[in-house]
Amino acid sequence: MRLQGKRAVITGAAGALGRVIAQRLAAEGADVAGLDLNAAGLEETAELVRAHGVRAASATADLTDFDAVQAAVGGIVDEWGGVDILLNGAGGGAVSLFHEMTYETWMTQMDRNLNSVFNVTRAVLPSMLEQRSGRIISIASIAAVSGGRLVRGATAYAAAKAGVVGLTKALAIEVAEQGVTVNALAPGAQATPGRDNDTPERREALLDQIPTRLLGEPEHLAETVVFLASPAAVNITGLILPLDGGHSI
Repeated sequence: MRLQGKRAVITGAAGALGRVIAQRLAAEGADVAGLDLNAAGLEETAELVRAHGVRAASATADLTDFDAVQAAVGGIVDEWGGVDILLNGAGGGAVSLFHEMTYETWMTQMDRNLNSVFNVTRAVLPSMLEQRSGRIISIASIAAVSGGRLVRGATAYAAAKAGVVGLTKALAIEVAEQGVTVNALAPGAQATPGRDNDTPERREALLDQIPTRLLGEPEHLAETVVFLASPAAVNITGLILPLDGGHSI
């Protein structure tokens, strides 16, 4: 129960990864509020959270809409009296060769993967500064570090996630003296359902680029989030932690 009594906000909580992280935080004693556009999925996650004997809340919001996010987070802060942990987990990539990319595709990737992080972090941070404590953890990508060598055509996604890396480091410096830590995870290739469509040749080529020859699992990310949110990580900030099986070495 390393997070007993802590109050967490998770974006993308209706998705597979967000749901796993929500359950792990709840298992460690944290109350969990989910933000997502999928109201039905949010309620499913909330039920799983409540099964651990902690509070759950849900707020449906378009994370790319600044005003909507401020209102949704404001409601959670008012109800719970503050937020201790923020996990920016929402996002998603799109494959498009740069010379063929439309402006709409570029901006959609910025909105989904970078501007959404700004919107939610901006909404949560004042309560953390007021209480002089907090943990902000964002899911970036190894594409922000390696340029997306695992997937060709990920330029916009890699650029947006690199923005998350820059935001993480700069904000970590800005709020360090107020007791708030800011870190990011940079996952590599994950064992998502989409990987089931890989041909044997594609899977082998992918594993050849990963020294451990292992794909990431949601549980690996969730355990790392718990550690960074725990008291043991009080002096860790500005960290961009690859979870990529050594791909970025």
